[in-house]
Amino acid sequence: MRFSTLEKSFMAAIAIAVPLFVVASRLQNHQFQKAALMAKKVVVATRVDSSTIVITPKGDYARQKQEVSAAQSRLKRLYLQANTQVEKKKVLDSAGRYLTNAIVNQLVPHWYGTPWSFEGYTETPKKGEIACGYFVSTVLNHAGLKINRFKMAQQAPDSEIKTLHQQPIGIFFNAESVSAFQDSVRTLLKEGLYIFGLSNHVGFLLHQKGQVYFIHSSGYFPDYKVVIEHASNSPVLYYPQDCRLGEITPNEKLVKQWLLGETVVVQQ
Repeated sequence: MRFSTLEKSFMAAIAIAVPLFVVASRLQNHQFQKAALMAKKVVVATRVDSSTIVITPKGDYARQKQEVSAAQSRLKRLYLQANTQVEKKKVLDSAGRYLTNAIVNQLVPHWYGTPWSFEGYTETPKKGEIACGYFVSTVLNHAGLKINRFKMAQQAPDSEIKTLHQQPIGIFFNAESVSAFQDSVRTLLKEGLYIFGLSNHVGFLLHQKGQVYFIHSSGYFPDYKVVIEHASNSPVLYYPQDCRLGEITPNEKLVKQWLLGETVVVQQ
């Protein structure tokens, strides 16, 4: 098919305009987030407690996964050997605490700094890029939860939470009520690891020793990578919106599935 000079000129203009529009849209979003950052009323940054949270990865990632798998097997044996429901519950409680520590302090530190991308789905820390949903599903899968990381990552946040057997807990927050959000978490939620979901973002929420942290593949200025942030400093809280939360390690049913190696079916 042959095109006229006018048609060729039009197509050339479109070829230039579309990429420029994409760049302009991203720049506008970047500038908006930067403005929100500058306007946010946080004077003193709250640091991550490095005495209880590991930031620098230890050893080899594959080795860390093996250690978590071995611990999972040991806890499974203890659970199957328990003779009473009280004994079984104690094992599940220990397993939940262990799983929190394994994810936060053994696996996730290897992911810090891995670039964020909306289309990213790498399963190797610091190699390639990873989207927020894939970060959550991949880490859970690597921790030993039998779940399809692709199917889970492609669901809306509410569906991801329901997959983990929880009706979403809704907490509304805005940039002027960060402290209220943290108070709600401390009041309503047990300590442990949670999944949080916004309209277009998902990640982990850690409630530990009275502190609240977000661990996520951040598509927010200025990070655009996997980070851990104290809730009081996180760009997650820039915009008024509903935050949906679901239990991971405080969820006894899910911990039992992890312990026994049962498959978790993704809800759609």
